Amino acid sequence: MRFAVPSYCLMTLLSLPAAAQEQNPSNLYLAELRYQGARLELGPPRKLTGDRGRNSQPSFTPDSRAIVFNAVREGEGGQGDVYRIDLGSGVETRITRTPENENSPTISSSGELLVIRWKTETLFREWGLWVYGPDGTPRRGILPGPDTVGYFIPLDETHFVLVRPTSRFAVALFDLESRQTVDLEWPVARLPPQRIPGQAAVSFVRTDSSGRHQIRRLDPARRQVSPIAPTVPGRTIHTWARSDLVLMAKGNTVFARSPGTDSAWRPVARFDAPDLQNVSTYVVSPDGRWVILTSTLKPPLQVALTDSLESGQPVETVVARLRGMREAGSLDRYFLSEADLIGAGSARQSTTLLQFVAELFPRSYRAVYALGNAHRAAGDFTQAAGAYRKALELNPRSTPADREAAQTAERALRDVTK
Repeated sequence: MRFAVPSYCLMTLLSLPAAAQEQNPSNLYLAELRYQGARLELGPPRKLTGDRGRNSQPSFTPDSRAIVFNAVREGEGGQGDVYRIDLGSGVETRITRTPENENSPTISSSGELLVIRWKTETLFREWGLWVYGPDGTPRRGILPGPDTVGYFIPLDETHFVLVRPTSRFAVALFDLESRQTVDLEWPVARLPPQRIPGQAAVSFVRTDSSGRHQIRRLDPARRQVSPIAPTVPGRTIHTWARSDLVLMAKGNTVFARSPGTDSAWRPVARFDAPDLQNVSTYVVSPDGRWVILTSTLKPPLQVALTDSLESGQPVETVVARLRGMREAGSLDRYFLSEADLIGAGSARQSTTLLQFVAELFPRSYRAVYALGNAHRAAGDFTQAAGAYRKALELNPRSTPADREAAQTAERALRDVTK
């Protein structure tokens, strides 16, 4: 089933300032891939980023000796820049310091730094794929502008596989010489495609609203797409250890699968460390020796909640269990994001879930407003009106966003009390 977000829910999802929320650092880890015959083992993960802000989108340099990645560090106002870590010494270097955000950094085979460059005011309308100099200075754009691309992988100096926003995110091919972009398949995960070792092909994930995603193979020369394997349920991030072995992770467990041989994902590593309970296997080094893992400092509650719902558990059962955990004090091991939990409940138009979110954030007018929207969608205008009135009582109207939210709630209240 696909869940649509009503237009009157968008204020709730978009108006929460990033600074209003406690941060949950996301870290990068380096682990060695070790083989005992056909059996894969992972060496102990080494934290590279030390709980310093939000670190993501790593890629290896062609010589496998360093990584470049996006980082948003505290005190930078949500600004995303490119950093580099030498894996031998562990020394971190900041590369970009521009007014724009830089994402998805990649070092090409010729040694050029390629990034997605964007501004907040043109987000979703103009994300540019650019070449940067070694000093972090933007030199030239690659795609015709204004272009929109979220992630990419260079096939060679003139051909790229893109993941870009159309009506939904699509995987596409771009030819620099002809300046042509051809969309091939959608909807796809908002992630860079992955090279399949030893093949002139890449993989990506076709997404499904129920969490039953599929890894698919793209042959760029023939423009052919074919299925590889279902993902680990509810997950989209994958990478290739070898041409016949793909890795994914969920929770604290890393899984492997040999497409065409294995009928299911098999665990190859489990981690006990508290900061390795929300792991992804993001990218393997060109020499096949190392994998970069990502993990948030705490597992987000909305991820655990979504996993439970996608496994088929009724929302009432899930919420009852979470209430029990809250009463026992064991909910503290999760990171509670007001915006993400409101978004999860709003996407499902679930009054049960949004009532629980409102209990978690009793001073949040946004949570109560979202609960009103869910009642409204269910046709219960009396409950919706009560929630809108409470949202207005809680709203301090101290910022422009607060005042705009109050006006939206007032209009919603008028609509349900006509």
